[in-house]
Amino acid sequence: MKSTIMLLTILVSSFLNIMTAQVATERRVSMSLGPQNAYFIDIPGADKKMAQKTFEEFVKEYGKLKENGKAREHFLTATKIHIINGTSPVDLYAKFEEGKDMATAYVWVDLGGAFVNSVDNPSQSAALKQFLYDYFISVRKKVVAEELKVEEKRLSSLEKDLKKLMNKNEDYHNDIEKAKQKIADAEKNIDKNVVDQDNKVKEIESQKTAVEKVVQKLNDLGKKD
Repeated sequence: MKSTIMLLTILVSSFLNIMTAQVATERRVSMSLGPQNAYFIDIPGADKKMAQKTFEEFVKEYGKLKENGKAREHFLTATKIHIINGTSPVDLYAKFEEGKDMATAYVWVDLGGAFVNSVDNPSQSAALKQFLYDYFISVRKKVVAEELKVEEKRLSSLEKDLKKLMNKNEDYHNDIEKAKQKIADAEKNIDKNVVDQDNKVKEIESQKTAVEKVVQKLNDLGKKD
């Protein structure tokens, strides 16, 4: 029961962090086509590899994400992302960076001569932010799943430690019971020993008398009346 409550607490805490997370931010950022309007989002707990792999999975329904190694960018060209631009094709570019205990994902969407921005394309801008938030949730689920594995491993280790302590406690109680029995046996032996000592003292006194009689006999030999 305690372990279940602990794991639920971890999950609730993690998802509360998600709900209060900052939404995608808009900014001009340099990319392969020069400084362009981009949207980026920070993902606490993720690394660059996880962020990139999850993005590839997230957009695979729109096509296979290609890579521009020189610019360290990934892209999809002439793809239809309905949530952003309906049935009209767009070019999507993405870049991922490693931060301290987090990863950052940058996304640019070219509508065909102009990149999405909140001034000229308010609806596409809002949709792109939602798109990135949905992606953010996908990554965070993986992060929390990894956190859960770590916490479950720690919990398992603690439960093993407790089991060892319980076994040791049982050993101590067994030692006490054995010691009690040994004490009881020793007390009985002490009582018997006291009786044996008394009997031995009587035997010694009787033997002393016997010795004195023999000595007397020896001393009487050769004596004349």
